[in-house]
Amino acid sequence: MKTFLTFLLCLLFSLSYSQINPANITIARDSFGVPHIYGHTDAEAAYGLAYAHCEDDFKSIQENLLSAKGMLGEVLGKEGVLFDFGLKFFGIDTLVDNNYERVISNDFKKVLQGYIQGVNDYAAKNPNEVLLQKALPFKPTDMLKGSTLTLTLFAGAGMALKSIKDNHIELLHQPNEVGSNSMAVAPSHTEDGKGWLLVNSHQPIEGRFAWYEAHIKSDEGWDIIGGLFPGGTTIFVGSNKNLGWAHTTNYHTFGDIYKLKHKGNKYWYDGEWKTFETKTAHLKIRLGGVKIGIAKKIRTCEYGPVFQSKQGWYAIRFPGAMDLRATEQWFRMNKANNFNEFETALKMEAIPLFNTMYADVEGNIFYQSGCQVPLRDSSLNWHTPITANTSNYKWNRLVPYERKPSLLNPSCGYLFSCNQTQYSVSGKDCTWKGSFVGIQQFNYNRGERFGELLGEVKGKFTWTDFLRVKFDKSYSRTASYARNFKTAFELDENKYADIADAIQKLKHWNWTGDTENKDAAVAMIMQERLQKEWKVPFAFLMIKKEPLLENDLVAALRYTKKFMLNKYGTLDIKLGDVQRMIRGNVSFPASGLREVPRASDPKLFDKSKGIWRITGGDGYIQVNKYTKSGVEINSINAYGASSHPNSKHYTDQMEMFSKEQFKKMTFDWEAIKRNAEKVYRPSDL
Repeated sequence: MKTFLTFLLCLLFSLSYSQINPANITIARDSFGVPHIYGHTDAEAAYGLAYAHCEDDFKSIQENLLSAKGMLGEVLGKEGVLFDFGLKFFGIDTLVDNNYERVISNDFKKVLQGYIQGVNDYAAKNPNEVLLQKALPFKPTDMLKGSTLTLTLFAGAGMALKSIKDNHIELLHQPNEVGSNSMAVAPSHTEDGKGWLLVNSHQPIEGRFAWYEAHIKSDEGWDIIGGLFPGGTTIFVGSNKNLGWAHTTNYHTFGDIYKLKHKGNKYWYDGEWKTFETKTAHLKIRLGGVKIGIAKKIRTCEYGPVFQSKQGWYAIRFPGAMDLRATEQWFRMNKANNFNEFETALKMEAIPLFNTMYADVEGNIFYQSGCQVPLRDSSLNWHTPITANTSNYKWNRLVPYERKPSLLNPSCGYLFSCNQTQYSVSGKDCTWKGSFVGIQQFNYNRGERFGELLGEVKGKFTWTDFLRVKFDKSYSRTASYARNFKTAFELDENKYADIADAIQKLKHWNWTGDTENKDAAVAMIMQERLQKEWKVPFAFLMIKKEPLLENDLVAALRYTKKFMLNKYGTLDIKLGDVQRMIRGNVSFPASGLREVPRASDPKLFDKSKGIWRITGGDGYIQVNKYTKSGVEINSINAYGASSHPNSKHYTDQMEMFSKEQFKKMTFDWEAIKRNAEKVYRPSDL
């Protein structure tokens, strides 16, 4: 019965749109299981992308689509219901429903329809994998609700809610654990005369926000290789035959928090009491085997939705929650053939955050800090939270494209972006000059290390130089890490005799995270302890104004020594024996540390043995070369193409990833089919 109902629901939905014939679509799986998808039209290619991705990770795709329906709490419980609440709180469901037909272009609607038909067709054929029967069928608008919600939360709104809830609004603009690296070198500055591009986003390496690699090809000009998240309809980072780009997270002040003066159902605004608008969000949360209904009243004022805490009522206003066009902008970027077309796509200004690093076959390199940032009156005090309660602080325009940080073909010959300030993305003589209220100002280690290493290169860059920068595993001895952790390396062994050996280990350490390093484990575990005690992302410990205090460092080091002696019987142990890449029964030593260029974010995995497992940081990586004769793409992913433990592609990229090796990718469709592990059509299954 379940099979029949699933099939019927999906069939009835598909009949309401132009039906795509799965026989027109070809999926070729290469030797690593990466899908190369061909369709005559863009919509057919989108169908193939959806179907192939569902084969590899239908669970994660469903979870992202369930959040778009406000139903994730019924599957994931407390974790899921937070996304369901966010959807209703920011009004993203009504934003999309009210504007979809008017705002989204017809050709992209076809892409969305094709993708969602692929998801629904897969669900119909595989009903036992469906997480929540009543959520079917999925709709094109669900795609936009999910992406808009995710991007709104990424672009500061999620941190705003958390900072209010935790009563730490001053931490609103701190960096989070999702970073990224990118760099581009102009052909005039490389040993082979080619333009070089690094694509190196940092995300969780499995789950709903992990990178999935695919090649999408159509007869309508869509031909691109890169990474996307589960439920993504286009490539988010990667390269087509003419150009490529990377994204890194930026930390501008994307929105504002307002502390309200209120009484009952009224709030003070422009010298008078106004009545809140109210609505009720009906949510469900799974607790054990029981689903419980929750009704949450949501109030809205002139600034936006209102979040209530013990410390007061706060309104939240973020532009990301006001625009549903982000995925269409990525689609236009996918299909751009040259710099002018790519920049035209950027000028949609629909993606609420992310720096973009770019290179192309014409020899251009380019950096732009894309963002939806309010155009604020510089004469006003924008200290968070805003307490003025007047219309002067209700912005309605955004910083225009021309005022956003950008550099095209700088004379220094290189660009880099590792979530640092926009005033330091090239050589010292090529810095961007400009400003707006809310622009990111801070730096921390990855950007500082990239800047140091790139600045040290004399003459033309070698490929060895390029990879050395990318895979650097060190903290800078002259910048933010050295400043804020200085006291740890100056502790007096005589004053703290009980941890004298641990202090000596720190002083002997070379500040690098190689797998063979026998001092790095002490530093890594100490830093993990500090992060846990502070309850902040590790990067915050480098940008905070006050250096870490001696008492905090001593306490963390005492914990570290006790932990290591208890688990390993010694402080003298290789980092790679403590910190590992683990999936299923496959395990490799893991190099790197938090916030070094070879970023490795560990989590205690086996407490009894003291084994830490990498869960984030470096994941999907491309290192590409561009000339007028074509594009050379080399890529690697942390695990593999499949999320199924019984697939050989569940772990088949792990060893290469651990050894800092890459696989070659190609746009040559005949070669792809000739060398494919499997070639098939969704209609064959």
